[in-house]
Formats: sequence, structure tokens, C-alpha cells
Amino acid sequence: MRNVIRYLCLLIVMMCAGSLYSQTVTGKITDNENLPLPGASVMVKGTQNVVSTDMDGNYSIPNVAPGSVLQISFIGFVSQSIEVNNSTVINATLKASPNELDEIVVVGASVKRSDLTGAVGNLSGEKLKETPTPNLLQGMQGRIAGVYIQQNPTPGNGASIKIRGSNSISAGSTPIFVVDGLIMEGNFENINPNDVASIDVLKDASATAIYGSRGANGVVVITTKRGSRSGEGTVQFDTWVGVSEFSKQIPLMNGSQLFDLRVDAAANTYLDGQLPFDTSGVPLGLSRQEFINQITSDGSRVFAPYELESYRTGKSYNWLDEITRSGVQSNHNLSFSGGSEKGTYFVSMSFADQDGILKNSGFKRYNGKINLTQDVKSWLQIGTSTTFSRSEASYIDGGAFGTALGANPLLPIDRTATYLSYGEGIDNNQRNPILSLDIASVSKRNMLTTSNYISIKPVKGLEIRSTFGANIIDQGNFEYFPSYTGQSIGNSADGEAHHYRYSELNYQWDNTVTYSKVFADKHDINALFGYSAQKNDNNTTDLRARGFATDDLSYKYLAGASQRANSQLSSDFNTYTILSYFGRVNYTFDKKYMITGTIRRDGSSKFGPNNKWGTFPSAAVSWDIAKEDFLKDSKKINQLKLRTSYGISGNQNIGLYSYVTLYRPSFSGTSTSFSQYGFEGNPDIKWEKQKQLNIGFDAAGFDNRLSVSANYFYTDNTDLLLVRKAIPSLGYKDKLENIGALNNKGIELTISGAIVQTKDFRWDVSANISSAKNKITKLSGDNSPIYNFGGFTGSEIQRDNNRIVGKSINSIYVFQYDGIAQQGEDLSSINYGGRVVMPGDIKIKDRNGDGIISDSDRYVVGNVDPNYYGGFSSDLNYKGIGLNMIFAYSIGGRRTSGVYEGYMYGTGRTAAHTDLLDRWTPTNTDTDIPRAYYNGGRFNLGDTDKGIQNASFLRLNALTVSYTLPSDLLSRIHLKGLKLYVTGSNLFTITKYKGYDPESGDTPNLRMIVTGLNVSL
Repeated sequence: MRNVIRYLCLLIVMMCAGSLYSQTVTGKITDNENLPLPGASVMVKGTQNVVSTDMDGNYSIPNVAPGSVLQISFIGFVSQSIEVNNSTVINATLKASPNELDEIVVVGASVKRSDLTGAVGNLSGEKLKETPTPNLLQGMQGRIAGVYIQQNPTPGNGASIKIRGSNSISAGSTPIFVVDGLIMEGNFENINPNDVASIDVLKDASATAIYGSRGANGVVVITTKRGSRSGEGTVQFDTWVGVSEFSKQIPLMNGSQLFDLRVDAAANTYLDGQLPFDTSGVPLGLSRQEFINQITSDGSRVFAPYELESYRTGKSYNWLDEITRSGVQSNHNLSFSGGSEKGTYFVSMSFADQDGILKNSGFKRYNGKINLTQDVKSWLQIGTSTTFSRSEASYIDGGAFGTALGANPLLPIDRTATYLSYGEGIDNNQRNPILSLDIASVSKRNMLTTSNYISIKPVKGLEIRSTFGANIIDQGNFEYFPSYTGQSIGNSADGEAHHYRYSELNYQWDNTVTYSKVFADKHDINALFGYSAQKNDNNTTDLRARGFATDDLSYKYLAGASQRANSQLSSDFNTYTILSYFGRVNYTFDKKYMITGTIRRDGSSKFGPNNKWGTFPSAAVSWDIAKEDFLKDSKKINQLKLRTSYGISGNQNIGLYSYVTLYRPSFSGTSTSFSQYGFEGNPDIKWEKQKQLNIGFDAAGFDNRLSVSANYFYTDNTDLLLVRKAIPSLGYKDKLENIGALNNKGIELTISGAIVQTKDFRWDVSANISSAKNKITKLSGDNSPIYNFGGFTGSEIQRDNNRIVGKSINSIYVFQYDGIAQQGEDLSSINYGGRVVMPGDIKIKDRNGDGIISDSDRYVVGNVDPNYYGGFSSDLNYKGIGLNMIFAYSIGGRRTSGVYEGYMYGTGRTAAHTDLLDRWTPTNTDTDIPRAYYNGGRFNLGDTDKGIQNASFLRLNALTVSYTLPSDLLSRIHLKGLKLYVTGSNLFTITKYKGYDPESGDTPNLRMIVTGLNVSL
């Protein structure tokens, strides 16, 4: 026992001695440009003693014994091991890992960003996360020059994206997404933003040329996160919860105001010598007040008893409140990453849950991802990037929101009524929105995305790489309309079930050979040659069944449908393939001068045998003046690169089988016949061609604290595919031909700067502005305009989708507003084409002076594309307390709003905007709002440029206040990082647009307050 006590005492003395000789080591971790690396790991080798650097790259690690080794690592950088000895201050500079940080994966090949000589925009995964959202595109908005994104607040629906405007009239403008080398053309909302390491947007012909025809509308390259070869594992948990509401409410009249509006409208119509609706039996010749007394008394034909009762008791009802709520959103993400000298791993799981503002609407998404790389041999590497995503979206009937918004505020809430009404009349199109909540409408999608590669490096500088990827989608949409809803009753359905199934298999096989060599320390050559094959198979099945004995089984028992003759069936199967050969050579001399040449030859099954193949070359040159002898020692100029590129790409974003004439069989009695379907086939259709010139420069100075990038581009688009009227005797109305031309030009400017960088305080700012303007230069034949006819008669020229040489493809074509007609004004000199114009009504400008208002008086008032768009941000941090602001803006675009125009009719028999409170009356003539009127025959705001609204806006996308715990405190609780934050999304929008939102139009946008937590260990 005495010996045991001695040994214990000796052990305690040795431990105390070790503690006496241990020390606290501090320092700063930076990159090779002397910029701090926040979140870098500093660990005492062989122990669990580990800390992370703070926002300024500083660290403090206690209990470090002399002779210990510090292991310093950061994802994307080469790790370092430093022996402590007796030093208490150890600083380290980490070098970027060329295999991890500076590489993106394109068409099965790993390419350095520095080798992309064209116009490329970049957004890091950390910047993307500054906007808490499960939607990737929403986080990108306003962050990259030349990228125009419009939000879509509907749960589960993605935003729209365009790069450098429009370059086709009818073949679409959506770019492709390349996720870890796999091309995707949709379902972007299934990408988890937390998995993203970086986003590179390839914009000009040189940058996109490696994708040939696929890159005609730009390319968004997404590189997901990888593990680090540092040997240390990292666990990251990110979570946030938010509450959302409508960011704007349309100001509508209450019950009393709408009552007065209907009285005014009916009286104006009566005094014009016309009887308003439902006033048969009212004698003519009454004074205005006599007529008003009659229609506001009991027994009125203008107002129903319930409306008179609501008016007299001062009640007003809001039907929209019955189907809306505050939405709750949450997002949770857990990831594990790490690796060793032989390989890396990254595994993540995430769950996003969004309750829609409309009751019974929502979106859930489950994601799982695994990225692995493994060096099997020193010359052989394999890897995979695989993601599984399941999304579940639920919706309410598409018309419920509009019906509730426009419901009669004098109509008491009735949850059992089948239809709503104004006055005594029941409108079968106004189905009770509360009953519409009972309609089951769900969409379920499973998506597996995988990209797997094998890389062989037989000799230094040579890489042979083969990548096989697949995107598999299985989606089902299901609806059920209960028998008691207006939707079912209107179709005499006795309950209606709808099944829609979609299945897609898209696979891609890329094979590349890359060779890199530096000669004589100055000549750097990189050559890439490859082959790519892609095939897409998709099919749909659509089924509607009606007549169910009970609503209890919803859409789940189609066999219970009794109206077999009233069922509807359809299906479709499609396949298209693309085969490509490509090559690219980069040559750099002395790190100053770079020349890039690319050529790609694509074959697409969407074209006939006459024009199946297209060849698309490009070239680019750049010169970094800052590396010349007369500037290389400058401390104020770190980069001054001039670059230009020119290239040709193609567009094959058209429907399938347009080169052949399609027929479909139909059965009648005992015979089968084949009838025309779609366009008349045109075997000569060919690729749309896009010739693009880009001139730009990139500059950085003051130790890279200030950077500027600018681009000018001009694109000439020819052989554009347009629908042309076919020969009627052949039985076809339309034919697709290469007959159009369009040019598109614009500028882009990005500026970013580290305004203040001290030990305790940092302030970074960035801003970008872009412009893209297109003009049609050629149409078919004599270049006559191609008008979009429609409306009530089918022969009225519509406001949009008209094609006019010299104008934008997104032009708005309307009459010119000429003021409000006044009392005593001579209106007989103009023939208004059958429309009524009396005092208080809208007048139309006779632009051609022929005395007749006709379609020839229409003109292009503007277009929906903004003149300029972009965003700016500010990021302040003081001792771990952060304030981050992200803004997006758009200047000069025009937009219509069917909601606003519909509520400005002034009849009093629909919901009405409060702007009508300033309507024209004999005593209120100084206004631009027309008088109230009951019957039709007048010009409305939507017919004129007065109804085309300015869609310019400035939006605060996100405002975040955060706190990051200091490294010394984190080390005590064994964490690498912990950040708490509160974010307000879409807090305000400054705009003159009178619809719901200048981006989403008549769909209301959301404002959200979020609280979140980021933890790493």
C-alpha cells in the first residue's frame, strides 16, 4: 500500500511539472495574399486540444507543451505542421491546394478557375448562406453581375434565372446547371444551398464554349463541398427557424366604400341613358338622387338584402383572412467532413420545411449527400458525388387565392356556400375559397443525382478521366376535388381524382484527356480533349376519373370512379440524345499572356438528318499588365488583366420531333383514323447560331483589398427558330423555321473592397450593376410584325408576345393614354372604334392622326426587361458582432398587373382598389382615374400605357445581426465555431409597382424573420 501511495504522488508531481512547463500559443493564420482565414483549425498533434481561428484569422490555444507540434488546416488549403519549441506566437501562411480550392468540374474534367479566360462570375458557399433560404437561386439574387433572378414565393417553386438577357425568340433563355460535372436543366429547387462550396457563372462564348450548344444561355457551375486531407474530421450543424407573412397587402375598399362605388357606377350608367344590370323595371327620367334612393332601398335590384344589411350595420368581411396564416419555415443541416492523405469524405443530411401563407399549402424537402475521393494508387483516383432528394409539396386550388382576395366585402362569411356572389347573382366561377381548402393537391418527387469518376495519371502532367453521371426523377402529382366543391359540381363530376406521373432518366458519360506542362519556367500549356454522350428518356401518364360514391378515399382509389365514359387518359414518351467532341488548349507565357482556343462539335437528335451536327469554336486572349516589369513591384496594383473573347455557340432548346410531321390515331365506331398533331414537319430546321464578342478587364489593388471587374458584350443571334403559318391545304396551321435574327448587348461591372481591416473591426462592401438590351433585326419575309392575337374575339392584338423588327422581344404594345374626357369637351372629332367615351372616361391618343382609333395607333411603351439591375452588400464585424446587409435592385423595367387592373374597373361588382376613391366625378375632375361605370364598352387602364407600371425596385433581401463566439471561449467548450444570428428577409421594397410585387407580379411575396445557429466541432 505504501508503494502505491508513492507512485501516485510521483504521478501527481509529474503532471504538475508538465502543467508548469505548458504555455498558451497565439497567432494568426492567413492565405498567400495575406488575407485572414476564419475557421481554420489549429490542433496540438496527438491530442484533443483544438481551436479555430476567429473572423480575423487569430487564434489562442492553451496548454501547449514545448516540443509539441501544431497542425494547422483549412479546407482548400495545404495543411502545415509547425513545431512549437519555446515560441508563444506562431503565425502561419497556408497555400491554396491546386486540387481543391481552384478547381471546378466541367464536362468530366477538372479545370482551374485561373484557366478560364472568359467572363466568369463567382459566389462562395459562405456568401450564399448569408441569405437563409432553402432555395439556391434566391440566395444568388443580386450577388453576381449579369445574372438576373426573379423570385417565386410559392412553396417548392424555383425562381427564374437569365444570364445576360435573352438570346432567342422562342427557344428559351434558361441556363444549364452543372453540379459536380453533371448537367441539369431543371429542378434547381432540389439543390441544398448548404452543400454548395462555390458557384461559378460562365457568361461569354469562351467560358461556355466547352459546353457547345448547351451553354448558349450561360452555364451555372456548382461545386459542392469536399472533405480536407488534413486528417481531422469536422462536424457542422446549421439550423434556422423563421416566421413569414405577406410583404404587401393590396389596399382594397371596405364594404361601405364598395357600396358607394356601386351606387356611383349605377347612377352614371343610368344618366347616360342605359339601364344598369338587374335594374329592369326602373323608369327612365329619374334624377340622380331619385335613382339612388330607389336602388338603395329595400327591394333594390342592384343590392341584395344581405348587402344592404351589411352596409347599414357597418360590417365588412375579409374572406382572404379565412384562408391565410403566418407561415413557419425551418431548415436543418448536419454534415461530416474530413479525410487523410489518401482521400476525403463529405456527408450531409438536411431537412427543409416550409408552411405556406395559404392554409394547407407547404413544402418539405429531404436531402442526403455523399462526396468521396480516394487515391487507390499514386496514379489512380476514384470519386463519387451522389445526392438523393425527396420533396413533398401541397397546394390549394389555384383560383382560391384570387377568389378570396376579390370576394365581396359585403358578403357574410359562409363556410358551406358553394359559390360566392355580388348582389343576387351567383357566379359559378367564384367557388368558395374556404371549401377549396378541402381539395387535396400534392406533388411528390424523388430525385437521385450521381456523378462518378475514375482518374488515371500515368505520367506527370497527363490525366485520363472518365465520368459517368445520372439524374433519375420520379414524380407524382395527385388531386382530388370533393363532390361538394364548386370545382366538382361545375364539371358534374361527383368527385374528381387526378393522377399525373412523370419519370425521367438522364445519363451522361464524359471521357477526357488533359495534359499540362510548363517549359522553361515560362511556357505553360494545358490541353483538354474529350468526348461526351448524353441521353434523356422521359414519360408521362395523365389520368382523370370522376363519379365517386364517397369522398373519404380521396385520390387513392381510382377504381371507385363510376363515370367511366367521362374519364380522361393521356400518356407520352420522349427521348433525345446529344453526342459531342470537344477540345481546348490554353497557353500562358510568363504568367502574363494567355491564349485559349476551344472547339466543340455537337450532334442533337432534335434536328433532322440534314442539319443534325453543329460546330462551335471560340478564342480568347488576356494580358495581366500588373505582372510586367514596370508594375510587378507596385504595392498599389496587384492585378490589371485585359481580356477579350469571340466565339460561336448554338441553341437546341426546342421541342422534340419538330423536323417530322406527327400524326396520332383516333378510334371512331369501327374505324381508325390518323389526324395531324403539332407542327408541319420541317427536315431543314437547324441550330440557332450565337456569335458573341466580349471585352473586359479585372483589376485589384492595395494588397487585393479593392477589386474591379468589367465586361462589355455583343451577341448576334441568327437562324432563330420561329413559328410560321403553314400552307392551309396541307391541314397544318404552323411550321417551325429558322427565319429570325436578334442582337443582344450589355455591360457588367462588379466592385468589391475591404474598406476597414483592423484587429477588432472589419468592413467589406461589394456592388454590381448589369445591363442587357435585345433588339429583333429580322423576321420572316418582308419583316412584317408578328402579332399575338387573342382576347374575347380572338382577333385583338395582345399587349405582349408581339414580334416587331427594331424592338425588344419582351416589348409591351398598347394604346397611348390621352387623359380623362371632361365636361364640355368636343369628343366628336375622333372615332373610337365602337368604344364609348364620355366625360370621365379614358381617351386614347390618335397617334397616326387619321381620326380613327385602331390597332395602328398602338405603340411599344417599353419592355419587361430592366435597363439596369444588380445588387450591393455591406458586411461589418466588430469583435465577433456582425451586421450584414444584402440589397437587390432593378431599374427601368415595365410590368402589367392583372390584379390591379381588375380592381380598377370601377363597377362596384368586384373588389376595388382604393385608388378609385380618387375617381373622376363632376366635382373631382383633376384626376387620372376614370369614373365609375356599370356596363362595358369603355377603354380600361389595361388597354393603355397608363396601366403599364414601372417595375423598378430596391429591395433589402437580407439584414443579419450575428455574434460569433471568440476562439478562446470555444476552446474551453471544445468547439471549432459557434455563431448565433437573426435575419430579416425581404424587410422592405421601394417601388411604384401597384401589384403585389415587381418581381413576382400578382403573386404576393413574403417577409420573414429568422433565428439561426451554426455550430462546428
